[in-house]
Amino acid sequence: MKLASLPQEEMPRERIRLRGAESLSVPELLAVLLRTGSKGKDVLELAVDVLNEFGGTRGLSRATEEEMLGFRGLGDAKACVLLAAMELGKRLEAARRDPGHGKDWRRSVDEIAADLAFDEREYIFAVHVRRNGSVIHVDKISFGGAEGAYLDVKYLLRRAIRMDSYGLALVHNHPDGSLLPSREDRLLTDFLSRRAKILDIQLLGHYVVANGESRGIALPGEP
Repeated sequence: MKLASLPQEEMPRERIRLRGAESLSVPELLAVLLRTGSKGKDVLELAVDVLNEFGGTRGLSRATEEEMLGFRGLGDAKACVLLAAMELGKRLEAARRDPGHGKDWRRSVDEIAADLAFDEREYIFAVHVRRNGSVIHVDKISFGGAEGAYLDVKYLLRRAIRMDSYGLALVHNHPDGSLLPSREDRLLTDFLSRRAKILDIQLLGHYVVANGESRGIALPGEP
């Protein structure tokens, strides 16, 4: 089917906006990446031809730059886009297979504590967590000097929503070596817990780390 024969609301880019990228077929996804067609072919026809030539997405993922450039209709720009997209897919798959993927979030807190044991600047990390307690992602949210780092709560919660986090754990270090939470740390814990709860996100813990150790700050309602 030619792209020009489709109604406006069925165009690939419009469908992404209306129904999400998952609503597109593989040729349509490829057409979005290619953006334009070649002489005598619209972009959707070119996408179908590319997939047929290389044996689908698996074959395309193995194609070299030289092989892509040897296909009529794929110039430098289009080849670079496809190579970048294929590499991104490979890295996402590698991350999925990483032994650390799915580990318990408390292990991430311990790893952050070890990494920041002797750092002279303050860092803030967020651990995004699934309902089963496994880790979705660890974010370095902010860093500052020895006197502290600023946390943008709105940014943090937007990230949590985008990752569909069930919960999150906040971790920051004290470069002076103290594990005692400051008054500001306690206020932040209370504020973040209440804001996250409104969005149906659980604050699983807020941890101060120093000298490779960690200490949780009491959450609202805890003794």
